[in-house]
Amino acid sequence: MRPLLDNFDAALESVNIFRDSPAGHLRITVPRPAARTIIEPILSRFLRAYPAVTLEVVIDSALTDIVRDRFDAGIRPGHRVEQDMIALRLGEDAEPTVVASPEYLHHHGIPKEPGDLRSHNCTRMRFASNALHRWVFEKQGKSIEVDVTGSLISGDSDLAVRAALDGVALARVPRHAVKAQLAAKTLVAVLEDWRPPSVGFYLYYPSRRQMPAALQALIDTLKAEIPARRANRASVLSAPEKQSAKARSPRARAR
Repeated sequence: MRPLLDNFDAALESVNIFRDSPAGHLRITVPRPAARTIIEPILSRFLRAYPAVTLEVVIDSALTDIVRDRFDAGIRPGHRVEQDMIALRLGEDAEPTVVASPEYLHHHGIPKEPGDLRSHNCTRMRFASNALHRWVFEKQGKSIEVDVTGSLISGDSDLAVRAALDGVALARVPRHAVKAQLAAKTLVAVLEDWRPPSVGFYLYYPSRRQMPAALQALIDTLKAEIPARRANRASVLSAPEKQSAKARSPRARAR
């Protein structure tokens, strides 16, 4: 049945090539933070520019097999992209930070070293493999992994931020996601001299002889519209950097 479906999709795409503009169904899998920071800013422009394309965005943070689950492409952090995928970097790497509310720190103390986190309530994330995400920190070339514990496990960074704001736990989230809260001092960054490694989002898709026209249109839109943030400054990224597996995404083969 699968070969028949693949042949049918290929036949449809071959017809779309001869259209004046891209058309058809484009299905992508995206984690919630990427949907908010990458897809939302270009959504209306893409839909207006390509009215014959139906864009389906599935919000999911798991390590999805896009070939098996019949997605055209996905967006994931670079270190989670499979080796046999083509990957395009989408802007600057996100800078993770550990935050807590002043109330939490008043009652539980401020962690001074990564090892101190073992005595704190920390939000956690579980991978599709069922493994829990370890908190990794770097300082002056030294790397430390901490198996944190806590009462909340979620793949949604918004829930982690909520738990931190409510004084329930420490959260490890992208700094841009809590920029307003840090400025308002409703959250406080800790372990600032022990920075988690920066992680960037990549668009990835299978290598194939014929790329769907709708996917190429999305890539072109992202190249033109995705902002690159460097040192908290926004600038337009004219063309996402084509990454090699060794240079930026150790598990992905760059386009």
